[in-house]
Amino acid sequence: MQGNIIMGFWHNWPSSSGQGYRGGNFKEMSLTEIPSSYNIIAVAFMKVMDGSSDTIPDFKPYKGTDAEFRQQVDVLHSQGRKVLISLGGADAHIEMNKGDEFALASRIQELVSKFGFDGLDIDLEQNAITAADNQTVIPAALRMVKDYYKNQGRDFIISMAPEFPYLTNGREYVAYINALEGYYDYIAPQFYNQGGDGVWVDGVGWIAQNDDAQKEDFLYYLTESLVTGTRNFIKIPHDKFIIGLPTNNDAAATGYVIDPQDVKNVLARLEAAGLPIRGLMTWSVNWDAGSTSTGVPYNWEFIQRYGGLTDGVVNPPVVPNVPEWVPGKRYIDNDLVYRHEKVWVCVMPHDSNIFWAPEKATSLWNLR
Repeated sequence: MQGNIIMGFWHNWPSSSGQGYRGGNFKEMSLTEIPSSYNIIAVAFMKVMDGSSDTIPDFKPYKGTDAEFRQQVDVLHSQGRKVLISLGGADAHIEMNKGDEFALASRIQELVSKFGFDGLDIDLEQNAITAADNQTVIPAALRMVKDYYKNQGRDFIISMAPEFPYLTNGREYVAYINALEGYYDYIAPQFYNQGGDGVWVDGVGWIAQNDDAQKEDFLYYLTESLVTGTRNFIKIPHDKFIIGLPTNNDAAATGYVIDPQDVKNVLARLEAAGLPIRGLMTWSVNWDAGSTSTGVPYNWEFIQRYGGLTDGVVNPPVVPNVPEWVPGKRYIDNDLVYRHEKVWVCVMPHDSNIFWAPEKATSLWNLR
């Protein structure tokens, strides 16, 4: 995928009261409700199904039919966006054993065929990172899948979202990075939920992830360390690097960036140093549209702050308070919808489908 990236994770489970770290609630939504500035969506998660004897991870939409979910993916594709399936999650118990490579590769290809996924994101955490033969079987399966689609003239994206301490020399994610050298497209380390862990910088000292007063320097020096392979971190090329941040204080225990100018300054400093990165990742789009424990909406704060990265402008477009256009819905005269960062008004009643999107069906929609 060319250009800057804003990658957001999407929850494949229902919301319940007080799930946030500060007692807030995330918003359930379809893929088509996600603002278009999120140009890569990672569907969370592919995992071993509860109650199943099948040890190969799988995926099933938590709501609606498989066909309805595929239709949502097709809509995002029509907008030029990519949809990945994310393998793992904090509570996933995944144990691949030697000999499972072909079964895992086949399962991934089945999901691509069924749902239209454009690739896979590795998001293994805790014991699953090193469980059984995961560190060799999972990369081997992904190499098979990428080669399979390459031979068909198609691309298959491979990404990872490791917690940043696992990217120091000798730590658990190094095996995945090395085994997928030449195959992975980008790495989006989580710069959150690590408390006082951080990076030592000569002449500056220890900069902790949870030190809000040094947030800009933390983001800059940790990224610089990773894209140059210094300060005991492995090297990830800057053009394959994405900074992972939480959308708000409910999305992660620590790591929220209070002042968005810190992030913009970091991106500018990296650019000036000849180390421009690909963009940002966030957990999660559902939290971006969620609300605090007192019911105050977060109102898409993350994408309001940083969505302009995918458009090459400083200030992101404002997401209006109108619903996203979706297929399979009855629209009547004067209905307003949001699509491709524009507001459209319905001028003829109809049942929507992917061929009658507002920018295509000008007899049905007018720009407002």
